[in-house]
Amino acid sequence: MAADRAVVSALRRLHRRDPLRPAFRLDAVLAEVGAASRPAAAGHRGGSQVALDAAGVDAALARLAAGGTVRRDGRRVSLAEHVPELGGEMRARVDRLLNGLRETGAAPPRVDGIAARLGVPAGVLDALRSSGELVAVAPGIDYPRDVLAAIDERIDALAASGPLTVPRVRDALRTTRRHVEALLARRRARRAARRGRREVRSPRPGA
Repeated sequence: MAADRAVVSALRRLHRRDPLRPAFRLDAVLAEVGAASRPAAAGHRGGSQVALDAAGVDAALARLAAGGTVRRDGRRVSLAEHVPELGGEMRARVDRLLNGLRETGAAPPRVDGIAARLGVPAGVLDALRSSGELVAVAPGIDYPRDVLAAIDERIDALAASGPLTVPRVRDALRTTRRHVEALLARRRARRAARRGRREVRSPRPGA
């Protein structure tokens, strides 16, 4: 059916744009189907001529799920054939992005602009953060996981030999005040979270 083909095409486009996301919400699928069903330019035969509302998309998804083409879990759906991973070209772009960030050490630039130049979409950046390959320590400050682990070790060593003042950490890491403040704020938050977990596991006597 034309409606089923339109929904499958929409899911394929969504998976191409965000290959690490395992599934999409129904509203995202509906929006994608709607965008593709807008009237094509005069004489152009490539545009979809199927106009589907929410009920039509839902019915198509039900048929596709019954036939094994689509996986559905509540309000999240994906193509059954989809494996959340980066394809060859996108993986190469991501590797260039991460390697470029590694070269900047403890003072990475904003990742969004670099990603846009390399053709890495925002959805892939979100997926890299979700998977832990890229770690956001503050708005506009992201580190590759291995770089941040090395920085954490360096800060731990500094803490063992003296106070963690911003100037001291900045000079040791050869970075900027902004980056140091974000790193130290993250460190404090993580230590506070660990203390909270220990207190939950070990309640006071008589509590």
